[in-house]
Amino acid sequence: MRATTTIPIVMAYIGDALAVGVVASLSRPGGNVSGSTYFLSELMAKRLELLKEAMPGIAQVAVLIKPDNPLFLPTVRSLEVAAKSLGVELRRFAARDPALI
Repeated sequence: MRATTTIPIVMAYIGDALAVGVVASLSRPGGNVSGSTYFLSELMAKRLELLKEAMPGIAQVAVLIKPDNPLFLPTVRSLEVAAKSLGVELRRFAARDPALI
């Protein structure tokens, strides 16, 4: 996107194009970017709700995150809100490249 404003860019997949600022809006993305978006934040929150429903006594849930991936930040925020409303402690663990450990 920063390299050109005239060549069309088609996203094959992106977590939430709106939340991470790739497009201005879903109905009118603007610019030269188009493609498919996937509402990962809402999906992950729903998965947490389903887990709590299947296991009502669950008190802690672990989630693996890649801290240097800015696309996952909206998802983590959504999971934190869902976990709080469900009375579940969200335990975040960083998944890093094994070569860097």
